[in-house]
Amino acid sequence: RNPFRHISLYADMAISTDRFNGDAEDLTNAPNTGFYYVRSTNRTVEMLRRWRAARSRFRPKAHDQEVFEAIKGEFVGGELQIKLVFLDTALFDGFCEYHGEMDRVCTMHANCCLRLVTKLHDLRNVVADWKRYSSLTPPEKMSSKLRWTYPAKCAATMKIPA
Repeated sequence: RNPFRHISLYADMAISTDRFNGDAEDLTNAPNTGFYYVRSTNRTVEMLRRWRAARSRFRPKAHDQEVFEAIKGEFVGGELQIKLVFLDTALFDGFCEYHGEMDRVCTMHANCCLRLVTKLHDLRNVVADWKRYSSLTPPEKMSSKLRWTYPAKCAATMKIPA
């Protein structure tokens, strides 16, 4: 489904989450940089520049997501005044906070899953599930109890974000 229908027009940046607490503007949500939307403005261009530059302040080879988690407050509360919103995992689903509801989800992410082979296995199941769901007629979709196949291989390797 088109994820852009669910992104606030007022957001400078909308970002997926590993864990969503129900409040789209609460900085304690756990961001996941696997999917994000940034409106192009002078402030957001500067934010992206600072985010990239900030990697030098952290351990060598710090992941962009780790850096963003550490500095997101600087963007929101600092001089840039970035309007940051976190995306609900019911719509932007992932394996960390797995919902299984096929009738709402726009994107699916293999977050919290270690090793490429496990991600590929469980994401292939997602694709097969989506094909089955998409082939149903609208009345069948409404009465369907189809859910995403549980990401068992990924669950066995889960890294739980702090």
